[in-house]
Amino acid sequence: MLPLAALDQLERLHVETSEASRLTLFLRSSVHVASLFMLLGTCVLFLGGGVSFAQTFSWAVLILLGVVALLYSYIRNMAAAFDRAPISEAARNLRIVLFYMGLAWGGGAFLAVPAAFPASQAISLAVIPVLLLALMLQDAAGLLAFLVPASAWTVYAAFARSWPEASLDAVLIPLLQGGLFLATLLRRRTHFPAGLALR
Repeated sequence: MLPLAALDQLERLHVETSEASRLTLFLRSSVHVASLFMLLGTCVLFLGGGVSFAQTFSWAVLILLGVVALLYSYIRNMAAAFDRAPISEAARNLRIVLFYMGLAWGGGAFLAVPAAFPASQAISLAVIPVLLLALMLQDAAGLLAFLVPASAWTVYAAFARSWPEASLDAVLIPLLQGGLFLATLLRRRTHFPAGLALR
């Protein structure tokens, strides 16, 4: 029978290995996230019809900068796969990029959509990217880094630009996004056996 100290060490090794594996998948997802925002950004540009060409172009540049940062993160992390640099540091840098992407995406509520923006489209603008990221990232902190600025900008734009159903937007957007975030947290915990869930 193994001593308790050995069992504790085995549990710690399992948790560390599982966390490293999860973060590696998170880092590799950056290229897919870049493709996602190129697709979503194109859809918004074709369907949104912003206030002016200059504003729409400015938003497209902001999104493109985020896409470039995501691709750079992917290339750098794959090139450094065998370096001794902590994987947690690379994950933290990717979350910073996702935070920027949340700011840029939320900026679309001011730059890339019409002034009279119906609630169904406003909620879709805010919630669809979060839903797809929740499925792709498998990282609650990365999802939160995008979700908070994107949600805040969209809700603020609803009132600042006097969207027809601003109050409904302000209630449903945070509610739906918060539900997706909680679902991501719960799904992450169920990936591991009882007693070995990441803390």
